[in-house]
Amino acid sequence: MIFRTRSKPAGLPEGKKTGKNTVGEAKVDTDERRRRLRAVDILSELPDEELDALGAELTWATVKASDVVLSHLKPGDEVYFAIEGLFRAELTTAFGKTVTIRQLRTGAHFGEIAALTGAPRTLTIVAETDGDVAVCPADAFQALMRRNAAFAKKIAVMLARNVVLLTDRLFELAALEVRFRLYSELLRLARSGDNTDEGVVIRSAPTHEQLAATIGAQREAVTREISYLSEQGVLKKRRRQIVIADLDKLRDMVQRRAGVTATQVVDWPV
Repeated sequence: MIFRTRSKPAGLPEGKKTGKNTVGEAKVDTDERRRRLRAVDILSELPDEELDALGAELTWATVKASDVVLSHLKPGDEVYFAIEGLFRAELTTAFGKTVTIRQLRTGAHFGEIAALTGAPRTLTIVAETDGDVAVCPADAFQALMRRNAAFAKKIAVMLARNVVLLTDRLFELAALEVRFRLYSELLRLARSGDNTDEGVVIRSAPTHEQLAATIGAQREAVTREISYLSEQGVLKKRRRQIVIADLDKLRDMVQRRAGVTATQVVDWPV
């Protein structure tokens, strides 16, 4: 693929090293750029002229699995659009324990907190797979919000949804045992799954270790509960896939313990 580039924004890793901080620049032609930007949730309804103007401001970059795209508390105010690939938002304690905040899929965005507030990066973002990102300068992002009220509202709605999602997760962490925290997380993942004759298929599913890091548990506990759900006929585990065969039963198991939370009621993508 041939991509067009601008200069590399401050803080964007680059190079051919192995492991972290190895994001390399790429180029994209106009038609392909427009098609790929339309797949980003917050850009999907922009008029062509607005999308093209924004596209001219972007830097396009390739990432490799395990690349660190953003680092916690580092400076930088660009907004990143996940054009392709999976990414993980996380924080790590002083003694090395990593907590996964959320998984970001193709079509997501990240970095808007720094762009809007001027704060340093509040999370580390790691690429889980190879992929592409488009990097937007904060000035261009803010200018688009000023020009386009519908776009600005979409940003506000996405931020509000994140508040609700994190509120529910905080409640689960404080009130529920590991078993039910895992079940709740599986219900959220199912929101982005594909409905099939077998059930809801969660593709590129997180590993047991990643699920444990998300719900504040040990990998062994997650493995044990996944096995229990398999024995009960609720789900089937495959390589990088989870098939939830009985979504109603899983939902009922959670609600009997936790009640009904907002993210179970509203039809929001996760």
